[in-house]
This record gives sequence, C-alpha cells and structure tokens, in this order.
Amino acid sequence: MGSKERLLIPYDTIEDHIHCSICLSVLRGAVLTPCGHRYCTKCITEWVGRNHSCPCCNSTLQETQFYCDVQFNGLVEAILLERDKAEQRYFDQIFNNVSEDSQDDNTSNTASQFEKILKKHLKSTLLSHQRYFNKLKEDFQRKVHLLDSGIGSELIVGPEIESEKDMVKSTLIKNLEESERLAAEAYDRHLAEHMPALDLLPVEVTVYIADKDLRIPNIVIKPADKLAVIKPLIETAMQNRCDEILKWENDSGVRLLFSPLSKQEQYDVRAIMELLPSMEDVHQLSWDSSPFFQCNLRPGSEIVLKDVFKSQSDLPKRCFANVFKESGPQPVDYFSCDNCRVKWICKSCIQCCHTGHKFSLFVSSHTPTWACCYCPKKKLCKIQDK
Repeated sequence: MGSKERLLIPYDTIEDHIHCSICLSVLRGAVLTPCGHRYCTKCITEWVGRNHSCPCCNSTLQETQFYCDVQFNGLVEAILLERDKAEQRYFDQIFNNVSEDSQDDNTSNTASQFEKILKKHLKSTLLSHQRYFNKLKEDFQRKVHLLDSGIGSELIVGPEIESEKDMVKSTLIKNLEESERLAAEAYDRHLAEHMPALDLLPVEVTVYIADKDLRIPNIVIKPADKLAVIKPLIETAMQNRCDEILKWENDSGVRLLFSPLSKQEQYDVRAIMELLPSMEDVHQLSWDSSPFFQCNLRPGSEIVLKDVFKSQSDLPKRCFANVFKESGPQPVDYFSCDNCRVKWICKSCIQCCHTGHKFSLFVSSHTPTWACCYCPKKKLCKIQDK
C-alpha cells in the first residue's frame, strides 16, 4: 500500500479505543500507566486518590507513576478532526442528493441563493443537534457504567441491590428517550416557526420620492404593515437632508408600487398615471393599503411617491439677511458648503443657492445679532431681495 493511499476505517471500530474507561468520554490529556492502560488525566488522578489501584487490572498505582502520552493525544485529535470532516461530508451528501432529486431534467444544476442559504443553516443545526444527541448518549453510557461499577451508588436510594440498579437503569433509559423526543419536538417547532413561506417573510424595498429625487433603500415591510409604516423613515431621511417635512398630504399625491422587474431609475409619473389601468406590475396605493396582501409585495419592489408631503424646501425661500431686517434676531441653523468653501450660510440659501453641493451643518440654533449670511456677502445668493 502506498504511503499516500487513504485508509478508511469506520469511526465505530476505533471509538472504544479512544474512550476513557472511567468517564467513557473521549480521552482528554491522556496519561499512560505502568500497566499499559490510558485514562484522562483528571479521571485517573481522582480515582487513584481514592483507590490507589488501576481501574482496569487492579494493579497498585500511584499518581507519580503516570506518563503523559503526547503522541496518543495527537492521534486522538487527528481522529476527531477526520470524524468531523466525515460528518460534514455526510450532510453535504444528504443535501446534494435531495437537491438532485428535486430537479427536473430541464432545470439548471446551479443552486439558487435560497437553496444555498437553507443548506448552510440546516447543515449547521443538524450537526449541532447530532452532537447534542451523541453527548446525551455518552452521558447515559457513563452513568450506566458508574452504576455497574458501584461508583454511582449515590444514585440509589436504599439497599444497593440488583433490582434497584435495574430500576435506576430503566429510569435513565426513559430519561434518555424523553430528552431525545423533547429535543426533536423543539427542533420541529423551531423550524415551523422560523422557516415560513416566502410570502410570509418581511421584505426589503426601496422608496423613491420623485419630486425630491430621493431614493431610500433597505426599507423593511412586514406582512401586517400598512403603507403608512414608512412615514417615520421618510421623515428621518428628509431630516438628514436638512429639509424637514411640515405636513403630510393624506388625501392627495401619488403613491405607486412597482414590481422588481418594472422599476426604473427615473419615473415620468404623469405618463405612468395615464397608462396605469394597462400596467399589470404597477399598483396604486393609499396610506391605509396593505402592500403584502393587496398588491403581492415582493423583495426588490419600489414604492414611488410624489406630492405626498410639504417640506421646508417647498416654502418660498428668503435669505436670512432679509428676514433679520424684518423680524429681528431668531435662532438659525448655519451650514458650510465644501464646494464653495463658504461657512455661515443660512438654511434657505443652502437649499436654493447650493443645490447639488456637498454641505454640512456648521452651527445649530445660533441667534445672530446682525443679518448674518455669507452667501450674499460672497455674491452667491440667488434669493436675496433686490
């Protein structure tokens, strides 16, 4: 046999050889006794402290006689690594077989994004549950072993007789079966609750405000939501633009839902409204509409709004330099324009005279004692009274 040929040995055939005879779990920190037996360091140390003999052959044994078996520890780690890889291959094969069985002859072999996500999470949960059940069985075997060896005598109430041992074993078996059943039922409930059909999942859409040329991405809408749920999100986006919403137009304006394949970069809303009766993928909405159930909302859809609110930018603009002369001192937000390299610009000027520029808030709620706005001072103002 070549040195590079793979030797496939079932894990079941070597499992008992890498288990500690005391705890019946995988040997951890294995030590070797003079009589040739291996145990976990912790297990044999506690045992010898009480019994001063080897659990397997009853030879006299002292703690100073242990030898750390470094090579065996490395072998155990290698075996466990290969076991984990085999588990992974096993579950990969299960999912690949299911995927192949579910495909028609005319369908592509490329897994969809949904299949990949489902496989990833199901594999991880199946592996964790399988390891949980294995650990449960190991604990069961360890307790039975301790009971048979007399170490677990504290589990028995009353005289230590065989009938009572059988009773304790029966209880352990019952508890093991019940634990497996409850864990399986809990997993079943979890999958039923957390793996709903696509039409019951919250979806992400974008909102486009046509009259402001503002597109807001990653808006999450749940099945029970009304369209009005997006209002606070729009208000926040407008505030970030320094253009606060003053009034919502609940009975006027345009609210349209475009399917993922019918949305556009820009919209001619007037033309769309004329063609709306013949457009299957576009739906008209109201603030009380339920997009999920009334319009079959899908991930990637876009909600287009126009003339549904009044904001500060809709009001007639006047430079603060003119307002101060008429009304006197009052709190003002000042901005700085990176493009023009000018600071102390009032809000009206930043919205009208510096459209499309990069700007930021410079001073908030400042109360100047003079007609302060550097936009007209730098001869950039387009709204100053003549």
